[in-house]
Amino acid sequence: MNNSAHFKLANLSTEVLRSFVTVVEQDGFIRAADYLFKTQSTISQHIQRLEQELNTTLFMPLGRKRVLTPNGEIFLVYAKRWLKLQEEAQLALAQTMLEGEVRIGISMSMGEQFIPELLAQFAQTYPALRLLVDTGHSYSLIQGYHNGVYDLVVTLEREPKDGQILSEDSMVWIGRTAYEWNQQKPLPLAAYAPPCQFRDACTQALDQAGIAWQMIYSANSLNSLMASVGLGLAITVRASHTVIAETEILTPRLNLPSLPKIKIVLRNRNLTDAQRLVSEIITKQAFKIV
Repeated sequence: MNNSAHFKLANLSTEVLRSFVTVVEQDGFIRAADYLFKTQSTISQHIQRLEQELNTTLFMPLGRKRVLTPNGEIFLVYAKRWLKLQEEAQLALAQTMLEGEVRIGISMSMGEQFIPELLAQFAQTYPALRLLVDTGHSYSLIQGYHNGVYDLVVTLEREPKDGQILSEDSMVWIGRTAYEWNQQKPLPLAAYAPPCQFRDACTQALDQAGIAWQMIYSANSLNSLMASVGLGLAITVRASHTVIAETEILTPRLNLPSLPKIKIVLRNRNLTDAQRLVSEIITKQAFKIV
C-alpha cells in the first residue's frame, strides 16, 4: 500500500519557520521575541501553529527550559535549508532587477571589518547597483543622515536616540597578550582622536577609579590603533569584536574599571528596493562581527 496517497502537505509560512529557527538559535522564546521584535505570545502562537500543521510536537519541557524533541531536531535541519533556499531565490531574482545608487555611512570602527567584503559581494552579484560608502565618526554620520547626505548609516552608540538597534557589544580593555602594567607610572592609552565615545568612556572610567593615565597615541584608523596595541605600546578600549591576534581582553586579569555597553545602530530610509536589500545584508554582516 502506498502511504504517500494519504500524505497531506503542511501549509508552512516563512514567518512561522523563522520564529521556530530563532527560538532554537536564541535559546528561548523570550530571546527570540526580542530578536525578531515580536511579543512572546506571538512567537508561542507561531510554534503552536507549526506543530498543528506538522501534526507533531517540536518542543518538550526540560526543567524550566523547552528543548527540541527528536522530531524537532529533524525538522530544524529542513527549516534552516528552507529559509536559506528562499533567501537565495530572492537574491537571484533581485540581481536582474536592482539598479541605482545607495549612499552609505559606516562607523570607522566597523568599516574596516566588512566594507571590502560588502563591496565585493555587490560588485559581483549586483553589477548595476552602485554603493557609495563613507566611514567616519558616528556623530558626523548621524548628522549627515538627517541632512540627507546618506540613505543609510550604521553606527556605534552608547545611548542611541533613534534608529534600529541591531545588536549590543561590550566595551573592553584590550592590550597585547600577557600585557603587564607598571602601576608606578600612568597607564599608557591609545584611542581615536576626539570626538570618540570609546576614548571618553576609557578616560572617564579611569578618572572615576582614580587611576592616572597618559594618552600616548591618537589614531586615525582601526588598523593603526590595534597595531600600536599589538606592539605593547599602549592599551585601548574598543568593542569586544575588535580583539585581534596577539592581543587580549585584559580584565579580569588586570584590575581595571568596568565599562559601558555599546550598540550597533542602523538608520535607513527604506525608500527603494535597493536600499532595503543593502540594509538587510548590512544587518546580517553586523551580526557576524559581534
